[in-house]
Amino acid sequence: MMPTLSAHAAAVGVTLAGSVIAVPLVRRTDLARSLAAAGHWVHADRIEGSYRGQAGVSVEEVHDLAGIPGIRLDVHLMVDDPSAELPGLPGGISRISLQCDGLGDLAELVHRSRTHADEVWLAVHHDAVDASRLGQSGADGVLVLLTPPGQPGHRADLDRLSLVQATCAHGLPVGVDGGVTHANLAQISASGARYAVVGRAITPASANR
Repeated sequence: MMPTLSAHAAAVGVTLAGSVIAVPLVRRTDLARSLAAAGHWVHADRIEGSYRGQAGVSVEEVHDLAGIPGIRLDVHLMVDDPSAELPGLPGGISRISLQCDGLGDLAELVHRSRTHADEVWLAVHHDAVDASRLGQSGADGVLVLLTPPGQPGHRADLDRLSLVQATCAHGLPVGVDGGVTHANLAQISASGARYAVVGRAITPASANR
């Protein structure tokens, strides 16, 4: 499905990122190389602590992925203590997306994340996006989760696209993650999202074997 989904995304102005946890561990490097060659981002979920509903990528995998030539790597930290996670990450990551529901001092966390990544985005699910808090954080963008973070087997809650629309009004780039498919991509684009993380819908069938 990748060419069809890629063409659709290009037509509606959405940049795609393929999630490597959509395929078995032994296939992830090959998938990442394929995504990078196709001009897509690569999304790597670090899932630990209270977020752990499925196994995410390991720190070692993040290092391996970061070394792929030409890769645009988005490391999504779904962990209880992102500050403790940051020292183990490599430098030169294209983006770190911080799952920030319930976190306190976002400005300090964003500042520390910049030692590892070119961009730092805030990923939200439970929390609404407060304009003043967003501005004070210094984040470069917002990733709105359409499914519960770290939990597999959910369909995209498209009612949450209202949060995308509200966040776009703050003037920052907005993306979505969770349950993105060919069928709902146009609606996602219409909400203002210009970046979408995709799981199995973007992976070649051979990568799942």
